[in-house]
Amino acid sequence: MVFGRLVKRFFGDDQAAAINDDPFGRRTAHDASRQVEPPPSPPPPVRSAVVRRDEIIDERSRIAGYRFVARAADGCALSAGERATALASEHLATFARRRLALLPLAAGDWRQGDCAALIAAHSHFLVPAPAVRGDGDEAWLATLQEIREAGGRIAVDDAGLGVDGAAALAELIVLDFRSYALAGFERLVRRLRRLHPHAALAADGIGSWPEHRLCQSLGIRYSIGDFATAADAEEQTERLTQSRLVLIEMLNLLRGDAELAEISAVAKRDPAMAVKVVGMANSPVSGLSAPVASLDQAMLVLGRGNLYRWLSIAMFRAGDGGGRDETLLELALWRARFLEIVAADRPKQERDELFLVGLLSLVDNLLGQTMAQVVAQMKLPERVAEVLLESAGPYGRFLLLALAVERGRDVQAEKVAGALGLAPDSVEAAARAARHWTEEALAAA
Repeated sequence: MVFGRLVKRFFGDDQAAAINDDPFGRRTAHDASRQVEPPPSPPPPVRSAVVRRDEIIDERSRIAGYRFVARAADGCALSAGERATALASEHLATFARRRLALLPLAAGDWRQGDCAALIAAHSHFLVPAPAVRGDGDEAWLATLQEIREAGGRIAVDDAGLGVDGAAALAELIVLDFRSYALAGFERLVRRLRRLHPHAALAADGIGSWPEHRLCQSLGIRYSIGDFATAADAEEQTERLTQSRLVLIEMLNLLRGDAELAEISAVAKRDPAMAVKVVGMANSPVSGLSAPVASLDQAMLVLGRGNLYRWLSIAMFRAGDGGGRDETLLELALWRARFLEIVAADRPKQERDELFLVGLLSLVDNLLGQTMAQVVAQMKLPERVAEVLLESAGPYGRFLLLALAVERGRDVQAEKVAGALGLAPDSVEAAARAARHWTEEALAAA
């Protein structure tokens, strides 16, 4: 319900020509004539630095946080200061107040860079152990202790477990799933849970949802890997619920410019949907002097554009997929907002269609159908359908860019950005802005 009331704030007025950078639309009509001082921002990253995010999936199959890896786009090594500056650009101090942030640092980064600025309640620092056992172990343990005393949390990987006393300092132990035979991995997990019950366990290198569930069955709390957007082979049953069928029908009627009364009649087949639409129209941002009571009035207040976007988002929350659906929603919202930002100089219709491309790019996994089956049921703009079905057409490169940035494929992202006439630093800035926008939106939902 809260999420539904906020969606109009995410997208601004139906007729707005500019992208609304504030997803909550905090400025009122009275404020619009005043010059608003922008909030202070963290320092921008060095131009050559990019930060990759890897999803950390918890036992509820939701995104608990991210691993943030800073590196140079040109392959050169980053200095401690450059790495700290790049990580600071991700608003980590704010992010880690609410969610887990795993921050791998190079040896010496803690003392040479301003890493203390990255500390918040859920900041976990992973500093590599000395490559040679016994050579520098004491200095490394002293660094871990300094981080703890400064308020940071300690993460230790497989190599760090070989240093006496390291596991006792760790709040998070990260194991490389691919480095073990399954039987050996199970034994290690049982031993760590017995000896270090205070530490949460994370498995890195997870490649599928079934592997994630296997790790959960062993008592591992978090999974890290490129599987969040993958189809779930064991749960690929059709998940087209009655509510989602109603949503698709309403979307198709909106695309066909049907009368609001006809759309309202379809919505009434799902009482929960009708309540959400009326609640969204009655949110304070609508500025109504008196609340609306009918579905027809609510749709008139919202406008077709805002209603179409909200119904597309509601698709993710109209099923019983739980945490996995929430994960797909977060990733889809980031893609949608990123595409909208990088297309800032294009006409509003194209920006709206690119937003829809990002939002629907994961709907096949959501519904347990092929993309062809999904698209066949929806009346989509031709350019949107073309890219969803064939990764082709005028929006094909845009979606390819979003996927390359999402997965940290820097070389590919730079080539695609160049073909679109986008500077690499503007693409990285768009990625950060889209992430911040998505986090704010979901935090309020």
